[in-house]
Amino acid sequence: MNRMRVLLISVFILTISVVGIARSSIDGLSVEYSITPLGIDVETPRFSWIMIAPEGERGYAQKAYRIEVRNPSGKIVWDSERVESDVSLGIEYGGLTLEATSRYHWYLTVWDQNGDSASNTSWFETGLMDPDQSAWDGAQWIGGAPEDMPLYSHYLSVFTLEYDIQLDEASASTRAGFVFGANDHRLLDKNMNIYGIQSGIDGHYIKLVLDLSGLEGSDPGMARFHIYRVGYHPDDKEDVPFKTIDIPHSLISNENRYQTHQIAVESVFGLLQIFVNGREKENRIGGIGSSRFGRGGININPMGMGGDYISFPMLADLGYSLDAGQKARYSKVTVKNFRKPSNVLYQEAGKELDGGDKGLFEVSDPSHSAMPILRTAFITKDVNIAHARLYVTARGIYEMYLNGHRVGKDWFNPGLTQYNKTHLYQSYDVTHMIQNGGENALGAWLGEGWWSGNYTFLGTNWNFFGDRQSLLAKLVIRYEDGSIGVVTSNDQEWKYYDDGPVRYGSFFQGEVYDARKEIEIEGWSLPDYDDRHWKKATHIKLEGTTFLDPSEYDQSSLVGQIGENAGIIKELYAKEMTEVRPGVFVYDMGQNMVGIPKISLGEGKAGDTVRLRFAEVLYPDMEEYAENKGMLMLENIRAAHAQDLYILKEGENVIQPHFTFHGYRYIEITGIEKALPLTKVKGLVISSIKDVSADYQTSNTTLNRFFQNIVWSQYGNFLSIPTDCPQRNERMGWSGDLSVFSRTSTYLANVDQFLRRHLLAMRDVQYEDGRYPDVAPVDNGFGGILWGSAGITVAWESYQQYGDRALLEEHYQSMKEYMDFLKKKISDGTGVLKAGVLGDWLSPEGRKNDNTLLHSAYYIFNLEIMARVARVLGKSEDAVYYQEFHKDRVAHFNRTYLDPLTHKTIKAPSGSAIGKEKIRFVDTQASYAVPLALGAFNETNAPLAASRLAEIVSSQSTDDQGVKHPEYSLMTGFIGTAWISKALSDYGYSDVAYKLIQQETYPSWLYTVSQGATTIWERLNSYTHENGFGGNNSMNSFNHYSFGAVGQWMIAYSLGIERKEPGFKEFVLQPEPDPTGAMKWAKGYYESMYGRINSYWELKEGSLSYRATVPANTTATLYLPTRSAKTVKEGSSLASEAQGVRFLKFEQGKAVYSLESGSYSFSAEF
Repeated sequence: MNRMRVLLISVFILTISVVGIARSSIDGLSVEYSITPLGIDVETPRFSWIMIAPEGERGYAQKAYRIEVRNPSGKIVWDSERVESDVSLGIEYGGLTLEATSRYHWYLTVWDQNGDSASNTSWFETGLMDPDQSAWDGAQWIGGAPEDMPLYSHYLSVFTLEYDIQLDEASASTRAGFVFGANDHRLLDKNMNIYGIQSGIDGHYIKLVLDLSGLEGSDPGMARFHIYRVGYHPDDKEDVPFKTIDIPHSLISNENRYQTHQIAVESVFGLLQIFVNGREKENRIGGIGSSRFGRGGININPMGMGGDYISFPMLADLGYSLDAGQKARYSKVTVKNFRKPSNVLYQEAGKELDGGDKGLFEVSDPSHSAMPILRTAFITKDVNIAHARLYVTARGIYEMYLNGHRVGKDWFNPGLTQYNKTHLYQSYDVTHMIQNGGENALGAWLGEGWWSGNYTFLGTNWNFFGDRQSLLAKLVIRYEDGSIGVVTSNDQEWKYYDDGPVRYGSFFQGEVYDARKEIEIEGWSLPDYDDRHWKKATHIKLEGTTFLDPSEYDQSSLVGQIGENAGIIKELYAKEMTEVRPGVFVYDMGQNMVGIPKISLGEGKAGDTVRLRFAEVLYPDMEEYAENKGMLMLENIRAAHAQDLYILKEGENVIQPHFTFHGYRYIEITGIEKALPLTKVKGLVISSIKDVSADYQTSNTTLNRFFQNIVWSQYGNFLSIPTDCPQRNERMGWSGDLSVFSRTSTYLANVDQFLRRHLLAMRDVQYEDGRYPDVAPVDNGFGGILWGSAGITVAWESYQQYGDRALLEEHYQSMKEYMDFLKKKISDGTGVLKAGVLGDWLSPEGRKNDNTLLHSAYYIFNLEIMARVARVLGKSEDAVYYQEFHKDRVAHFNRTYLDPLTHKTIKAPSGSAIGKEKIRFVDTQASYAVPLALGAFNETNAPLAASRLAEIVSSQSTDDQGVKHPEYSLMTGFIGTAWISKALSDYGYSDVAYKLIQQETYPSWLYTVSQGATTIWERLNSYTHENGFGGNNSMNSFNHYSFGAVGQWMIAYSLGIERKEPGFKEFVLQPEPDPTGAMKWAKGYYESMYGRINSYWELKEGSLSYRATVPANTTATLYLPTRSAKTVKEGSSLASEAQGVRFLKFEQGKAVYSLESGSYSFSAEF
């Protein structure tokens, strides 16, 4: 008995002891906002970590830290010593100069409020630390010779076609034709085009006929050039020209009729410019017409003119046509890239042809070569390898292979930057992939990526940067004996192959893969592969291969990867299959996604072809679309071909493209005998967002789906750059879209470095006068201040969310230059800012707006941001300047855009004097929401404007077409939508904000969900059950995140997780339960830089339950809605008496508390 008592006492003491020593721990050690980054080129990296409190404990906080950094040999290069500080975010390195290509281990010790310590360790590794190519040990950019440039003519929709033609004088021949665009697969199968055309072989083509018959007889007679379009449209006629052009005597006359004539045809998405006997302006025939974006010509595309339409014709099959009795000599037949440097893709000497008795028509496919494959073999020393690193980049995109294995899990590296200014490279640890003491092989497969091919909405940008893919690589092997081996890309030791299975790989056009070719490269990246039939690699120089002059690349920097690479983040299986027509199998992935398919076909017959097409939506069962019911709606893909072609081999076949991606929910498979099981059709989701950092769930299931739609649109559009859409011929970094969405994006994922990359791109393409581009990288956009202001707003949002002061420092001068540019756009007479093109894009009432009102509001916001940034950076004079100018512009705004009698928004005067023109009211939702949220109204007018905003949102609205919409309709576009909910809640109208966000009739956020949306749509009515696509078949993206900008309100207002101090060291918990009672509860979290913040409120029978988590080493200010602070409890105690809770005050119906770290559960009367 005594023994048992002793035992029990011992256990009790042990239990107390265990409880007593509960301590905090340290996790999430990161450098430059990344866990164990490999290959960073940062001289003073920043360190961050997260404190984890013991389960159930409150009040844990950091009181001090110590960081010790050691180099590869173990020497301490920085010891911060003990620093009395509670900051654990963005601690800047302060030691010896970091060496290139070195792994540094860092050791962290943190002391908490009890004096207890916790430790952890991690590492980071520097890259080459030198932006010049000289750091690559003589590595060359290598690829194929000029004749190796791949041509897949059935995917080429922008090109220059040249040929010489001489009609036979002896036979008095007068007509001869040249043919292209023949045997387009889309017109050989009625299921592949919306017209239902199914021609036979050679049944459709574009024929260019030189006709000299008009020259016979009198002097006024003229030669003619006929364009025949056959089989492209149901109205096409074989014997009637689509267009006939007179050729002036200055080009072809009786004197030179039988001489050789040079014909050149430039085709840009079917818009032709034709030249005869020269390429000067006077040699162009048929006029140039006009088009939306400047380049005109003769349009032969039956779908429409320009890049907004499915593109016809492709180059496709080429050939010749002669009528009976006609003879001609063709020579110098050449296909070139349209865009400078316009290198040759195909060339043949030509031939003499005779039409004979029946006439002649002959065509052939000029396609040749495949995407580049490169390899080299090398021998390693028979010494243990300490470590090996591969540094690599490409002009184009690459996949690297080492000894038969793919290197890394990234996709589409090196990613898109403004390559002539900044070119990223990647670093890989390949230590365990190399065999010591023997042969090894290193190889690369290249695709077009963003460097070459179809890019942007303009066909003239095909091959935006250059026409040749090339590789730059350096492999460094460090042996344990201290010696080093280096393998570099060069034209002496590397081989090139141009006949592999990836015949063509393009982001916009899709991928063509011939599996029969696999056997020829089997084992190609292994050391024992026989590459004797491969040719030597070619040193690819900028001269003659890039659009810009090589001198434009003189300042280009090679920089180690910034932030996350794109990769596969999810795998989806098809949910449903429908055979919409015999042999046409449409699979529904159940989710609009971005990525590639992985399809297991099973056994196949060599040479059979499987074709994949991708779409976000299907044609509905409506009279307008009756002939195409259930088929893919591809009109909104526009001039991106977006089709994958797979040619089967004998044996097992699996389709998984290498160098393309698609935005799609539906995938159509043709060329198979029977449907595949759903499990055989997968979708691999590719994104630069690996982890979502926030969640939002409520009692409103439709709203929950909408939040997931926002998440999926960020997945799809944050792919190397922040794109506007992932499916059509655009996929560009429109800065206006990002500007409004950045507040939401920073909550949904850790995108600090992703946004840093975009700001770098904006600087790289910033104009000399300070103007920011509307698109970055690349530019070629239109927008104005509402787009360019991303250079200000995105930097500020990122700083507030992540505490990234260094980002502000590196971007500040650029911001100042932009503000100087904007100041010059203020009109002398009226003071109105004129610095924009677009306004509240796609607003149902956008025509009522005065865009300058929105521009001025953003200018005021920019000035406020600049004053704050200047103070953060210690630039006091700048801060005073911007603050004073901000006051002036606020005063101007209130004088100019608000009627003093009605307090309604008005249009700015068009003349030189304010007050002399008749008042023109604006009175739209955006005209109040944007300036309210951005601080443009003064203290007197702001409450009045807010009241008017709440009033018009709560009333019926009339759109630009005169259609009335019910109360709580969302009438804002891209810009206003980002701010309307914030404006309402900031001024006490959260009841209106809740009614607005839960509205389900058009126009509203949830209306799209009711129409089947699984991502955010470009238009609030991109599709409706009543009106289909509403005539917007082409300008209509179903994955476009701008209208999802309300996501920040859902987290920061509905849940109440708001910033107070940059990085959430201190933050606000201000939950906004639905005052209308429609939403019963909401819960979610945000993974801040200091840890997870939880927030959960529930309304029940007049009481409010609220649960929250404040991460260790942070504090929060809680604003809890309640009738009385005296009734508020935390757990079973009065809140004011609870551990970690300090009552501050009661104001405006809210009890205000200071919370230490920990988890809390409150209850209150509501």
